[in-house]
Amino acid sequence: MELHKIGVAGFGTMGSEIALLAAMAGFDTVAYDAYAPAFDANLPRLAKLLRVLQKDLDDAGREAVLARLKTSPDASALNDCDLIIEAVVEDFAVKEELLSGLGKACKPEAIIATNTSSLGVTRLAATSGRPERFIGLHFFNPPSQMSLVEVVPGLLTGKEVGAAALDFVNRIGKKPIFLRKETPGFIVNRVLMAMAVEAMSLAEQGIGSPQEIDEALRRGAGWPLGPFKLMDLVGLDVFLSACEGLYRELGEAKFRPPFMLKQQVEAGRFGRKTRAGFYDY
Repeated sequence: MELHKIGVAGFGTMGSEIALLAAMAGFDTVAYDAYAPAFDANLPRLAKLLRVLQKDLDDAGREAVLARLKTSPDASALNDCDLIIEAVVEDFAVKEELLSGLGKACKPEAIIATNTSSLGVTRLAATSGRPERFIGLHFFNPPSQMSLVEVVPGLLTGKEVGAAALDFVNRIGKKPIFLRKETPGFIVNRVLMAMAVEAMSLAEQGIGSPQEIDEALRRGAGWPLGPFKLMDLVGLDVFLSACEGLYRELGEAKFRPPFMLKQQVEAGRFGRKTRAGFYDY
């Protein structure tokens, strides 16, 4: 199917940038968020970001891009979209309520996608009531800078839905990787979390400090950021939740959340967003 109008549910950092990417690619785009202040917080940021992303555009060109992006605190604004991307908080109950409503209200031929990083696509697809027209589109944070999108089919996802999702990712200028089958954590997070858990194990054993381990992997393995700085950037609360999900689904010790990670989260040290995590900011 051809995609003309894109909907985004959730206008936080992830959702707002996904919406901007769609508008930049020429799609009519509508973003929904029940929390109206999210628009006040992110729309000015997107206007500044657009200047960075498309320096060759003049003021009229940037205004045209932003004019293609509409916002609404009413979910019914998404009802006539061809593709709706859910980008709300990584909580199954919250996503279930939203996806159930979208599945009932949007047009029959619409595709619903989830931006989840750790929850099962097949499980979320079932909540939508239309699993054959459901798919995972896992963007990385921040979407404006990260080139990869993992395209993850659920068990019942139709082939034409997968093809339309791949086409959309290509049209917004990102690189899609299509998973041959669903797995918890997909590709990147499944590998990354195992490595980060091992790094925390080394720190807990006193073999190296977080700073020393970061420096070792940056200089010895070519990581642009070490694992501890990367976890701080992602958010330690988000990382802990994802770790717990992988450990619960797969039962493998390499994904068991280390005590030092739980301790940071219990102390309210979530990383960059709280200005304190494994590092102070």
